[in-house]
Amino acid sequence: MKRFVLYVVLLSIALVFPVSGSAAEYGKMTPAKETALKWLDAHAELGKEVSLYVWHYPELGLGEHYSSAILQDVLKKAGFSVVDNVAGMKTAFVATWGQGKPVIGIHAEFDALPGISQVAGLAEEKQIVAGAPGHGCGHNVFGTYSVMAAIAVKEAIEKNGLAGTIKLYGTPAEETLVGKAYFVKDGIYKDDDIVISWHPGSSNGVSYASSLAMDNFKVRFYGKAAHASSAPWSGRSALDAVELMNIGMNYMREHVRPETRIHYSIPDGGKAPNVVPPYAEVWYFVRAPEYRLVTEAVNWAHKIAEGAAMMTGTKMEFIKITGVWQYLPNRILARVGQANVQLIGGVPHGEDHQKVAEPFARSMNVAEAPFIETGFSEFVDEPFKWATSGGSIDEANTSWVVPMVRFSGATIAKGTPGHSWQAVAQNALPPAFMGGLTAAKYMAATAIDLMSEKALVDDAQKEFNESLKQYGPFVDPVKDQNVPTFELMHNVKEDAVPRQYDVLPYKKPDLDTLMK
Repeated sequence: MKRFVLYVVLLSIALVFPVSGSAAEYGKMTPAKETALKWLDAHAELGKEVSLYVWHYPELGLGEHYSSAILQDVLKKAGFSVVDNVAGMKTAFVATWGQGKPVIGIHAEFDALPGISQVAGLAEEKQIVAGAPGHGCGHNVFGTYSVMAAIAVKEAIEKNGLAGTIKLYGTPAEETLVGKAYFVKDGIYKDDDIVISWHPGSSNGVSYASSLAMDNFKVRFYGKAAHASSAPWSGRSALDAVELMNIGMNYMREHVRPETRIHYSIPDGGKAPNVVPPYAEVWYFVRAPEYRLVTEAVNWAHKIAEGAAMMTGTKMEFIKITGVWQYLPNRILARVGQANVQLIGGVPHGEDHQKVAEPFARSMNVAEAPFIETGFSEFVDEPFKWATSGGSIDEANTSWVVPMVRFSGATIAKGTPGHSWQAVAQNALPPAFMGGLTAAKYMAATAIDLMSEKALVDDAQKEFNESLKQYGPFVDPVKDQNVPTFELMHNVKEDAVPRQYDVLPYKKPDLDTLMK
């Protein structure tokens, strides 16, 4: 019955949008896919142990030394050639295996978030180390299982006579939208035909959604210190300038598109109340459904900053950190991805995983089982729309230089917010590893279809070129930017970040044994 349903689904897809040659064969089980899936199942312990190691060594963007190193070690032991220090980022790397076309890339992320250290498996907030980073976005799982997928594809190529090249992109600093943006700037994807990615979360399936475009910038004001009580007239307050800018920005909100999102924090507002602050800094994220709308808002913000400096007699410095466009979906690749999701199915979370997820789900008012998703979302096969809410992703820029497809895997309980202590607590548990393993299967099976049916690659690239004509041209928002420093992004020197692993070390996995 399942095979019949799958046949009907695939047939309907082919009728709605026929593809050339024998490409309509995608989504079927093949010897090459069997090789990849068997390798993944046989090495489930490898994925678990590497994910746990990265979870125990959470590191902020551009400082992911332990995380990047172990992923590179796994790939080297699997026979990949690895180049590190890519695009001017010490923790960035590209691993390559195979030769010839097509060239299929897979994204891996491994940075953590600041200040959300959390005890694993505990459904109440309890930090391991106050102020230390934590994996609240599941990047410990993301990076590991992307590496697993790349190795599984390599095994399939090697043992089934497929032609093509597989690349694993180790991309740092996603949380501040830096890594892949600077990969694009440096032309890292210039030889690629397709790039595949995924993200941990609370659902399973292929993604055909866009994302919000965004600019990430800081405004620094320089004033003049003075005694705040005895001689305030001698000073010029940089903090006043920050506050006036924020007031101006908040008045601006009424006059931008309602989908526009504006968020800010004040990393430095002065040191003491009795000193007129000679320096202050405000950090902004501005998002919108399309980058042109972001540009309009940021240009206005620049004028507001200039006005704030004029009103306070201070000097202003406007520092752009990064910028990303909205993600450009590819319908052909989404169809291939959906067919492989149908083939493999959802994540087989059993009763044991439901019990693990239950206290987290109930803490977020999910009252009925299943507490973690086992099914998969259906792909809505119709033209995409630009996103009007949600987040932003640095691989959105990638999607404008090479066709992309993205997946999701259920790694955390329903209702779990991203970037939360609840997510950190769950990303070191068995459901997360099972979700990551299933997502690796989606990616590997899709890559194998693309290598087996070259017409699919041609069709995806044809659609991609048509999309560029309709929605482009893409103008790289960081083409004139340098990679930001760690301190610029995080407002702290790298050696001053609290370290969880000083209190809770984790032994590095025995990769030689796990990879046999």
